[in-house]
Amino acid sequence: MAATMESTTTSTTTSTTTKAATAKANAKVDFEEGYIKDEWSQLVEPAYRGIEGRAFLWTGRTPEVGQRTETQVTTTKGWCRLSGVVTNVGPLPTLDEWRSSSVSCEQTPIEHQESLRDDVLSRFGTLHGQQVTSYAFLNFDFYDRQEELPFKRGRVYEVTHVADETKSFFWCLSSIEDVTDDLPCSEEYPEAFRKWSDGLGLVRRISF
Repeated sequence: MAATMESTTTSTTTSTTTKAATAKANAKVDFEEGYIKDEWSQLVEPAYRGIEGRAFLWTGRTPEVGQRTETQVTTTKGWCRLSGVVTNVGPLPTLDEWRSSSVSCEQTPIEHQESLRDDVLSRFGTLHGQQVTSYAFLNFDFYDRQEELPFKRGRVYEVTHVADETKSFFWCLSSIEDVTDDLPCSEEYPEAFRKWSDGLGLVRRISF
């Protein structure tokens, strides 16, 4: 009897763990490409800054927690925008890390690479390889297309961008994860996103 109960408990635990792992894997959202849309961000910032009081992130601006993000995402079913706010800024690559990954360094003598790095940082606000995370939702302009898109109204997405100096838009999309089910209470969202979404009344419309 004890062996049977132990077997049942083990089976249940394994089943629960498997389901949790599957749900976690399914939270990843597939896409073809994506990036911070610089021109669009610069176009809409004046209007939104008057309402929200927030600057937008784009190529050439140093990333900071609390900045607004507008990410253009292309999927197999079409494209859309995710509107969000920066919740975490990763550390800048060290000089050695930047040297090993930056195309800019390939033709630059080593004695000039440090000054080159400082120049790149001054011009673009970041270095190749830096990561920025934001929490975002489907922009309301695309609500009528959500049946065909992998993004849905009222869902919250963790969006990660990586600076890529080989692209015309520096902030390239590296991953998207639906975190709505992982964070069932609005109080558990990062503070920067919570303050922004609370101000717009978004959390009240999120379907948990």
